[in-house]
Amino acid sequence: MSGRDYLHIWYIAQSAVILFLLLLIAAWEAYYGIRLVMVVIPVALIMLLAIVSATLPQLPHWLQLINRWLQAVCQPFILAIVWGMVTRILIARLQLPARGIVALGMLYYIVMFAPFASEIGGQFQWAVSRICYLFWWLSCISTMGVGLPMKFAGPHTFVVLISTGAVAAIAYFVMVTTVMRSWKLSWPGIKPQFGWGFSWWVLITLVLVDVLFTIWNAYGAGDSWKNMFFSYDFHGIRPTGTLTMQAFEAGVAEETLCRFGILGCALYAFRRFENRIPYAVLLSSALFGLIHYTNLAEQTFSLTTVQVLSAFAMGLFFCVVYLYTGQLWITMLMHFLIDWTSFTISGSAVMSGQAGAMDWITLAVQMVVFVGVTIWMMFGNRRHVMKRHADRLIGEDQRFGFRLQFN
Repeated sequence: MSGRDYLHIWYIAQSAVILFLLLLIAAWEAYYGIRLVMVVIPVALIMLLAIVSATLPQLPHWLQLINRWLQAVCQPFILAIVWGMVTRILIARLQLPARGIVALGMLYYIVMFAPFASEIGGQFQWAVSRICYLFWWLSCISTMGVGLPMKFAGPHTFVVLISTGAVAAIAYFVMVTTVMRSWKLSWPGIKPQFGWGFSWWVLITLVLVDVLFTIWNAYGAGDSWKNMFFSYDFHGIRPTGTLTMQAFEAGVAEETLCRFGILGCALYAFRRFENRIPYAVLLSSALFGLIHYTNLAEQTFSLTTVQVLSAFAMGLFFCVVYLYTGQLWITMLMHFLIDWTSFTISGSAVMSGQAGAMDWITLAVQMVVFVGVTIWMMFGNRRHVMKRHADRLIGEDQRFGFRLQFN
């Protein structure tokens, strides 16, 4: 049996357990006259359809199509909410120790979406649908903190891991890794395969650019254009567990979405284009920038726009670093350090105030540096190395269909 066969069995078993739990919850609510039962029943029908479609492959095409889109939209959210409800019941109703239940629950949450990613996510073939659902699945998995109120989370460390989205980010990474293999695209980089044309000096240059920008972005005074490169303030650094995990969540989740998922899908979609690398890099970076407009709920429009353009420029840089090294963990680390230094010096993950003249000037400097580095990477041996890694990222020179044999 192949690894996908085992994920198929896991998917059916997990769906059956979720359906059983939903029926129990519906019976409990009906007994106590809670109107929420009218919501639980349709959800249970969706999970029933998931089981039927997975066990009876000869269903009509139209029903398979409905099931595919219905499960893609609803099932990740259902899994997250039911996980939270069951965890609360075990703690509140059965009086089981919160520390142990939540610890086990977090461990299972990390892998809970993998069978869904293989069974349902693997059915999507169009690049647009893949990219759209990568966004949607991230928002569903991030509801972990909603499904489990913090008063049930147990120790403060667990509260931080859940409320900041750190555990959800790891779960999303596992899910996207699974679905990317189902799409026959790539691993996120495990063993470096640099090969011909790779230069350690180029890698050192990229790392140096990142380190200098990280220091300048977080600690540069930036109060006037005259001393924006020469005045630094290292006082007032306030690292906390919450800020560290918020930076971790951003580094893991956003790099998984934009560099691993979207860039991989874009490279595959543009595989017949001569300039597929620039096209894919621009698309991934543009989407990476635009998702920061979700911060408008807590930030002003002008400052958020600066953040969006800044993220676009950083996205270009992270893309060429990932394509040149083939290692996602490097861009995750870079992303984490940029956010962590910014969060700990400001004491918040949210930007406050209106964008001023110096904000736009520093943005212009950042755009020049990162766009310049990106253009530089598109020529010479650097481009050949990125092309070789791009070929690997869209599935070429990789082995699929791993099988487990038991005697």
